[in-house]
Amino acid sequence: MAVNNFVITQDTTVLAQYPENPVLRHATEILQRDIDHVVTGHGQPSQIYLVLSSSSHENGDEFTIHYVNDHRVEVLAATARGVMYGALAISREILGIDDFWYFMDTPVAKKPSIAWTNFDLHLPQFQTKYRGWFVNDELLFMTWQDHASKDYVWDRIYETLLRLGGNIIVPGTDKNSHAHRPRAQEFGLTIAQHHAEPLGAPMFARVYPNLQASYLKYPQLFQKLWRDSIEAQKGTAVIYSLGFRGQGDKPFWADDPDHEWTDQEKADVINKIIQWQYDTVHEIDPGAQCACNIYGELTALFNEGLLQLPQDIIEIWADSGYGKMVSRRQGDDDPRSPILTTPNTANRLRGIYYHITFHDLQASSFLTLLPNSPAFVSSELMKVRAAHMDTLELINTGNIKPHVLFLREVALSWRADYQARSNDTILRDYIHQYYHEDHERIQKIYTDYFNAPIQYGPHSDEKAGDEFASYILRKLIKTWMGHYPQLEAMGWLTGDISADQQVEKIDQLIDTKYKAWDQLTRDTIKTYADIGSRQDQILFYNDMLLGVYTHFYSLQALKRTIQGYREYQQAHIVHAFLAADEALSAVEKILAARRDNPSRKWVDFYHNDAYTNVALDAIKLRRLRSYLRVLGDGPDEDQWERKYLMEPSDARVMLLSNTHLALSDDYIAKKLREQLIDEA
Repeated sequence: MAVNNFVITQDTTVLAQYPENPVLRHATEILQRDIDHVVTGHGQPSQIYLVLSSSSHENGDEFTIHYVNDHRVEVLAATARGVMYGALAISREILGIDDFWYFMDTPVAKKPSIAWTNFDLHLPQFQTKYRGWFVNDELLFMTWQDHASKDYVWDRIYETLLRLGGNIIVPGTDKNSHAHRPRAQEFGLTIAQHHAEPLGAPMFARVYPNLQASYLKYPQLFQKLWRDSIEAQKGTAVIYSLGFRGQGDKPFWADDPDHEWTDQEKADVINKIIQWQYDTVHEIDPGAQCACNIYGELTALFNEGLLQLPQDIIEIWADSGYGKMVSRRQGDDDPRSPILTTPNTANRLRGIYYHITFHDLQASSFLTLLPNSPAFVSSELMKVRAAHMDTLELINTGNIKPHVLFLREVALSWRADYQARSNDTILRDYIHQYYHEDHERIQKIYTDYFNAPIQYGPHSDEKAGDEFASYILRKLIKTWMGHYPQLEAMGWLTGDISADQQVEKIDQLIDTKYKAWDQLTRDTIKTYADIGSRQDQILFYNDMLLGVYTHFYSLQALKRTIQGYREYQQAHIVHAFLAADEALSAVEKILAARRDNPSRKWVDFYHNDAYTNVALDAIKLRRLRSYLRVLGDGPDEDQWERKYLMEPSDARVMLLSNTHLALSDDYIAKKLREQLIDEA
């Protein structure tokens, strides 16, 4: 029997049956781009034809690859997204393009031509019906460009999600989400909505900045915002989010302080609003899917049996922000209410909003890999499946690039045949996929990374991410310079104790893992230097080394600042000054590592790090160092020079009060350290 053979060359053209269809147009452009990138030789003209056919025998977004003859192959599906999935399957399986090629800079093997003989490509069988990303806290994407374009970057985000089999997206936060919706839908993605933006409408405070955001005072204005939003989205691919929260991801009653709210009163307002929203959606956009986020303050109201929700919506439940399926900590309140065992007496469909990155101004990971292990996440997601809460899974991706390890594993977990995997299995799979050599050594670094984070609470999943050290550092500086009795908003970590007791407890926590981070940093630097492949080096630098630097040197800066605080309390101002300088040097190593990034593409990716905000750490430490010099070096900033640096005879002779301008903080710190080391 003759084998069907379709040869892909530079003369293979991708065409769409309906080129005016934006999804098919993007599918055509992507597949043609990949062919042009992979194959180098010429041959007979041939076509890959993308067909949107209502008579297709495929269900949903499934697709079929149909070999017509040696110069024509067709991709057929009943939906435009199905055609897109088919085109991406060819890119992955036949051309060898990795799903995360854009974020991992994965090289491809150039070939003169490709003999394509296996046309039995299909969409994987997914357990999770709605699968997608919430590109949240997207600060790094807000200023970063590639190919001189932000739109190009977002196009690659949509493409990557579709390659993984995703079908829903919240394409940014607030104004970003609204701006990106049309383009995301042009790629074939269904729009989901932020839990703080019901029905995808703009915030009340943004539209009416001079009015109190009170539904009780202005119900018609709220309803107009919501109705206008439904009208703008009707007939498009969207899952409407029902609910009511305050302005800026907080309870609505926080914006209405004039009233003492009982739980029943809170629930009455929310129930009335949700029913109005649901009825209005079905009036304007009949048959549209609705969902409600049982998130934050709604969790307690639900558990009290006070919420009344329509039967056919999807309940969306959230994890802790750190990957554990318990309610999230808010401020000092951390009830850790279990999610997976919450009774589903109404038998509604359920899904999850799951974080592999988070921003909470406490201990979360914004710039680096989640501190909880991949195996932990894998296990939690299988518990979600066992609890029948996997109808919808919306994954908080942050800025994607630092979190590929977890995003890849989560996408695999959407498949029906997925089973929980061990850390070793997940890391080995990942390392072998993206690195070409030194696999065991590189895997050890990744393994050690997940053993290094500080456990700040009694539960094993309470691990400190990159925000931990930076936020505490800045609070300590404020407390120190302002002579405040406590580090503010730290009850969640230390309880209600004095600043000195807080500092002692924090220092003890650092010491539990400081040596582990120190050793991991040394091992990471050496491993990076020893990797033979330049491509692997650049990947390792961006995927692991920058994260290790961020963790260790932030902790080192915090530890040195604590040391300086104690020196200050003993009136050892010059030693406190030098400790602050050492803390600054630690932070500047992180910033230098970013500037020295060997990847021209990613060198400025962290420029808008405004959450962990390592650059602000450096600014604060410079201010602290200057403050200590003002206190200790006299009004003319020459006493330390005379005491520690001048020859005794010069220091005593006062014919000229000074012979040069005051030394800079940087210079005198360097010289003081040299002198004090010599004396020691």
